[in-house]
Formats: sequence, structure tokens, C-alpha cells
Amino acid sequence: MKKRNKILLAVVGAVLAVAAVCLLTAYFLLLHHYRGNEVMAPWSEDDAFSLAEIATVEKQKGKPFVILNLADVQLCDLEDFFYLDDMKREITDLVNRAKPDLITLTGDQTWSNENLISLRSLLSWLDSFQIPYAPVFGNHDYGNQPDSAVLSRNACCDLYESGKYSLFRRGPSNLGSLGNYVVNVTEEGKIVKTLYFLDSGYEDQISDEQIAWLQWNAEGLRAANGGEYPAGMCFFHKPIPEYRAAYNAYREGDPTVETIGEVYVSDSLSGSRQNGFFAAAKAVGVTDIVCGHQHGNCFTIKYEGVRLTFALKTGDRVYYYADENISLDGATRFSITEEATEITLIFANKKEGDPQ
Repeated sequence: MKKRNKILLAVVGAVLAVAAVCLLTAYFLLLHHYRGNEVMAPWSEDDAFSLAEIATVEKQKGKPFVILNLADVQLCDLEDFFYLDDMKREITDLVNRAKPDLITLTGDQTWSNENLISLRSLLSWLDSFQIPYAPVFGNHDYGNQPDSAVLSRNACCDLYESGKYSLFRRGPSNLGSLGNYVVNVTEEGKIVKTLYFLDSGYEDQISDEQIAWLQWNAEGLRAANGGEYPAGMCFFHKPIPEYRAAYNAYREGDPTVETIGEVYVSDSLSGSRQNGFFAAAKAVGVTDIVCGHQHGNCFTIKYEGVRLTFALKTGDRVYYYADENISLDGATRFSITEEATEITLIFANKKEGDPQ
């Protein structure tokens, strides 16, 4: 009987192995070049601005508006097939602790050419919270080699736009990238905060077209807001050069910069090249810029009146701080009122000795 059971188990194992091979073969042969829908929607500075075309999220009166930012989740279909549940538990724990009104994701939600299962799984989890969420692209989201990834940039846009609670829009088709869009946080019809989402993923810098588009939106919002720019936040993946300048000023003891919480830096501070984005954003009322990309960096430094935040990395593909004991794994929480924005870190699987 025991020998028969062993034979039966061996046969079942062989059948399952063959089935797995067939499924993987079908996955790569049939789905490997899903290109998605190419939507031509060029933008021009001569276009008429419409406030009604901007998505809104309502702030409850008398309560802070809470944003939870997840950075560099970095899932992969093959390597993370048995890890997806662990990531789901971590994200669920972070959401339960932060109790956000909006979840933002600053790029690299996936990290390899095999990105279909992982992205669909992530969006399904996010939809399950019944909380609006807003992602931007990173440099890995549509594959390490964009021309050979399972999902192209357009296909990623299709999935993001299909999310029940997703605020993502692919935006204009002529900005050099996709995934540029705006969300307003409102309270009783008044704009409390304008959130600008920009794709800085594969590009060396935020393009001149993206800057012009941001300025165009800001001017339209100013006209709709009684002649004043709404306080703005920008979310994108790669840090701009001012992050390095802010950190150097902090290291040199410059009294004009202000740190909020701890400063963790173990990675290079290189990112996008200088192109005037910071000055342009500051001029139209942007008070906060949030990025990810460099997993070992995490700080908020107020520089020239703008809070520059390196968001805390989410998930275990994380580097460590200089002493190699503090794991920078978790999420960043923004608690926004009309008077102030409070920024705190929520560490995953917090242990004794970890930073607060």
C-alpha cells in the first residue's frame, strides 16, 4: 500500500510539474508582448482648461487628509509568485495602521519584464481596501527592457485605468511619457491641495513639455481658486538635483534648511538632471515633492520653502542604513490640514530598536 501511495504521489507530482511548465510556456508565448491600447491625446498650451476634468478626493471637514505613500514595492511574476501573500500582508498592515484617505505609489510597483501577474495582484489588493489610489511609473514598471516586457507602457496604463478605485490617468500623449495627471483634494468645494503626478521613470529628467503642462494646469487652477495657486504636492519616481543640494546643506549645518524626522542616506543622491523643474514647481505653489527610487535613502528636508521627501521603501528589496541594523521598509504618511502637513514614517514589522 505504501509503495502504491508513493507511486501515486510521484505521478501526481509529475502531472503538476508538466502542467506548470505548460502554463509558464503559454504565459511567455501568448502574453509576452501585450502592447495595450495606444491612445492619442495630445496636449497644447492653447487648450482650454477645465476644472471638471480633474479628479477630486473629498476631505472630511475638521479631520486631516491622510496620504499613505508606498515606494518601490518591486514585484516580479516569477521570483515573487510565492511572495505575493507576504507583500499583501505588509501592505494591509501599513494601510490599517495609517488609515489613509488616499494611497499614492511613487513608482517601481513591479521590477522585471514579467510584470502581468504581479501588477494585477497589486491592483486587486489596492481595490480591496476601497480607498482611492494614485500611482506613477518608475524606471522598472514597464520592464527592464521596455521592448520585451510582458506589459508595455500602454498596457500598464490600461490596467491602472481599469482599477475600481484607481485615480490614474495616462494623460497627454505628447509629453515624452505617460501617466501625467492631476488630482485635487477638496473640502466643501474648496481646493485644499493639488496633487501632481508625473512620470520620471525612464527619462533623464522631467521633460520641458511636462513642466509646461504642470504650469498650464497650475494657472488654470489659480483662475478657478480666486487668483491663488492651490498648495501643491508633486509625486514622481527619481529625485531631482535639489535633493542632493538639500542633503549637502543639512550635512554642512545650513540653518536655512529644516529636517523633519530622521535622515537616512546610504545610496547615491543622483537622479534626474537639472532642467529648472524645481524653480518652476515652486513658482506655482508646490510645497511638497515626494520621490522614491533610491532604497537606502529616506528623509524629509525643507529646502527653499519646499519639503523634499525621499519616501520610505516598501517591501524587503531594501538596502540598509549605515549600521546595517535598521531596515528601511514601510511607508510614509502625510497628514494634511489647511494649516500644516505632518510627515511620519510607518515601519513594517517594527522591532525593538527600530527608529520611531
